[in-house]
Amino acid sequence: MRERLALQAAAAARLACDLAAFLVPAIVYIASASHEPASWDTAELQGVPYILGITHPTGFPLYVLLGYVWSHALPLGSIAFRLNAFSGITLAAAAATAYAAALLLGAWRPVALTASLWFAFTQDVWSHGVRAEAQNLAVACEAFAVYAFLRWLRGGSDRWFATAFACFGLGIAAHPNAIWLAPGLAAGALIARNRPSLRLLAISSALTLAAVLLYLYLPLRSAYVVGHGLDPTHVLPGAGGGIFWNYNNPSTPAGFIRALTGTESSAPHFLLASLNPSRVQDALWAFVSGIGEQFGAFVLVLVVFGLVTAWKRDWRSTVFLCIACTAALMFSVTYPNEADVGRYRLFALWLTVPLVAVLVPARNASALLRAGVLAFLVAGTAFAFAGHRSYFERRAGEGGRWVIDAVRPFVPSGSAIVVDGWLDATSLAYGAYADQSLPDRIIVSGWEPAKMGLYRSWAAARPVFILTDPHAVASLAGAAPPIRLDPYHELFALER
Repeated sequence: MRERLALQAAAAARLACDLAAFLVPAIVYIASASHEPASWDTAELQGVPYILGITHPTGFPLYVLLGYVWSHALPLGSIAFRLNAFSGITLAAAAATAYAAALLLGAWRPVALTASLWFAFTQDVWSHGVRAEAQNLAVACEAFAVYAFLRWLRGGSDRWFATAFACFGLGIAAHPNAIWLAPGLAAGALIARNRPSLRLLAISSALTLAAVLLYLYLPLRSAYVVGHGLDPTHVLPGAGGGIFWNYNNPSTPAGFIRALTGTESSAPHFLLASLNPSRVQDALWAFVSGIGEQFGAFVLVLVVFGLVTAWKRDWRSTVFLCIACTAALMFSVTYPNEADVGRYRLFALWLTVPLVAVLVPARNASALLRAGVLAFLVAGTAFAFAGHRSYFERRAGEGGRWVIDAVRPFVPSGSAIVVDGWLDATSLAYGAYADQSLPDRIIVSGWEPAKMGLYRSWAAARPVFILTDPHAVASLAGAAPPIRLDPYHELFALER
């Protein structure tokens, strides 16, 4: 009887760890997520899925489609909160998968759990876990792919191999940065004890392609938006596809190519540049410095020892893990047009969990080693949580809500136009198209002085307002004196 109770208690403890690996970060992310719209890309990703629109390149179709279902199936809180929570759930799933990968490598459960929670509460991860972010979903898909491939590499059935490639394709459909998983998958297949058959490779490649074909959502949805006049900017000659509804108008071949390639930000050029072998040292330094900044120097030491330990136990799995999780760093150190490079490095941080946890095996580990490493990880997790608890401090009207409220009294409803830069235009578009807190306004992103003639032609039919930074623009010819909204925002009304 006593032995049975001991077995039941052990099973309950294992289940508690398994559940906590996902539920703890998920609850924390949801509880600390903002209910207000943000600005920049975040506001776009808070609003576009709700209206089933089209984002900036590369469109992120899996994120948009799943976000649409999530935001309509669970109508809790604001639309912004729903999409923030959705992204938090996906990043919590990635953290739980890091825990599962550590167990697969033989780590002791409590150590694997605390390592995954520390990862979840680092500044870079938590800050992305509380906001709408397509990279979060991509990281989750990459984590699923890596776990499935590890199962196959360690003797699992061929279904695990095919699953890994299906998740790889879904990751690309969430965000193209997931394509950097390819070198790891290729290396893993080449060094495996039992290499995949041609039939398995064909099936797996077909699954990847099927997932990537989700990008057909862009031209199909764009054609529907154009055909039904859903994009408010369609009444503006020369406006092109409007943000939120029809960015780049991918119903046209040229627009579809721009959406897929990101040529407007020179992404293809920098992708080729990232293949330069000289970038390897920069990527290695980004990995080392990233761990040091997020976890501290002591964890960096543990990662080194963990890498040696993992290599001795299973060098094939170790090679695969290291390549699969860090290859994307090559692009992150090359691409200069990124204001938030941390989101391109989340998956490299994910590698920290299995490499640290593998130091304490589930069996035959000394009590001193278990106690010492576990105590260190518990302390680190607690300090990380306490150090970033400010994410729980949310106030009404934060983020991009203020600019929506500030513009509303001065821009009349009834198809008035607001031209603004991307940073605040996404906040205004969220209010105009998503939650209707700025209804019946048309938002145009990308104010350019060279297009003033175009803006004035629009003003002949409807009111046109231009939101600018007074430090950059003192006055506009043909505009009334500006309305000062704050030290960095002035609203010009074009004369009709």
